[in-house]
Amino acid sequence: MTVKIRGIGPLVLVAMMPFTALSQTITSGPPSIAQVPVDNPFALGILMLGVVLAGWWSLRCSQSVQRVVSLLLVTALVGLAGHGVGLMAQVVNAFTNPAGETLPISVSPITAGGFTGFQPADFTNNSGAALRIAAIDTPNLGQCFATNPANTLLPQGVPPTSPHPECGVGNALANGATCRVDVEAICRSLYVSGASLTAISPISGAASGGVGITLTGSGLTGATSVTFDGIAATSVNVVNSTTITAVTPAHAVGAVNVVVITPGGAAQLVNGYAYLATAVGQISGGGVIAALGGGLNNLIAAISDNSSAIHWGGLGTAVGGGAQSASDGSTNTTFIEGVLGAGTYAAKLCSSYEVDSQGNTPCQVGNSCYNDWFLPARNQLLGLYTNRVAVGGFTNASYWSSTEEQVSPHIAAWATNFATGVELSPIKSTNDRVRCVRSFTP
Repeated sequence: MTVKIRGIGPLVLVAMMPFTALSQTITSGPPSIAQVPVDNPFALGILMLGVVLAGWWSLRCSQSVQRVVSLLLVTALVGLAGHGVGLMAQVVNAFTNPAGETLPISVSPITAGGFTGFQPADFTNNSGAALRIAAIDTPNLGQCFATNPANTLLPQGVPPTSPHPECGVGNALANGATCRVDVEAICRSLYVSGASLTAISPISGAASGGVGITLTGSGLTGATSVTFDGIAATSVNVVNSTTITAVTPAHAVGAVNVVVITPGGAAQLVNGYAYLATAVGQISGGGVIAALGGGLNNLIAAISDNSSAIHWGGLGTAVGGGAQSASDGSTNTTFIEGVLGAGTYAAKLCSSYEVDSQGNTPCQVGNSCYNDWFLPARNQLLGLYTNRVAVGGFTNASYWSSTEEQVSPHIAAWATNFATGVELSPIKSTNDRVRCVRSFTP
């Protein structure tokens, strides 16, 4: 990589020393008469050493030799530490030699909010005379994507209007005028993504996350990540070249970009998904949010009833205090199953239930599997009754709770009539309905 300077003088050389040179260049003025290699740290160090020695020699008789040398060294070190392309674009991209010179074209990726593109390279004629653009050596694929993988470059949005004319070979650049090299267009022309996103379903969901989504597009084979506003989704499952399933992460309320990274390129849906305030009735975590009472009363219920007629089980057997909590259905369910063992009964039905993030029962490989369901306790069941309309799918019938009746524990357990909201304590052999629940953190 070289920097070619036309009509080069010692001041120009000194000014360029603290900066990295790139092989892509823009040349102004008459043909070049020299090429000065400053394309590696060793050559750069040699040039800096030359400046330091020259300064020391010219001031060797001065009483301030040490001060001058120290100043030169500090200047050189600071310049070396800040020699990145961003600084070079600010300082070096100006023609200052009326005889013409060659300047580097900086490649500066834009990575805020993802790899979204490249900064344009603007060149200003500060030479005091009109110049002509003699040649442009544009960046190549390797230079464009030296620091960021090409397949992570997001699709281009609406390009902003350029305030400067294009730097074209043969164009005249008046003194004080600025032209622009469209690095964005150059680099994008070298790499075209083979992936695209066309749809997401559903298009919105709870801010607490946990929503199973399906992405549709093309070229999605081998996708390595799905992000929502830069936050990684979980359970990313590439079904085929046109379909990906995943589970949304938690995020603040608002519309966000959805991005897929594949070996063939990045694809994006701008504001493709809307996060909504978490509320009862939203799909999440393998079911529907059924209660937001805090603690044990943050519940997700199965989408529909798990049974229309099943007995509580254990008629004649008192499970005992471990199954008599009015608020902790998970503990009740564990104690009931521990005492009653195998069989078909309400608590066992819930502890055996599983569903994945795409609604499959049993769970399928690649999807999030939710298998921590339980029969709701007495008060938890009342919460479901209160929110029955928003949750949906309930009938005007009695539903079992996991709370055993304390007065006659060997005979009865608590249930709620969803037609009236009245609590009942039928005998355990009664066939009532069941809606399983699981806890979650909103």
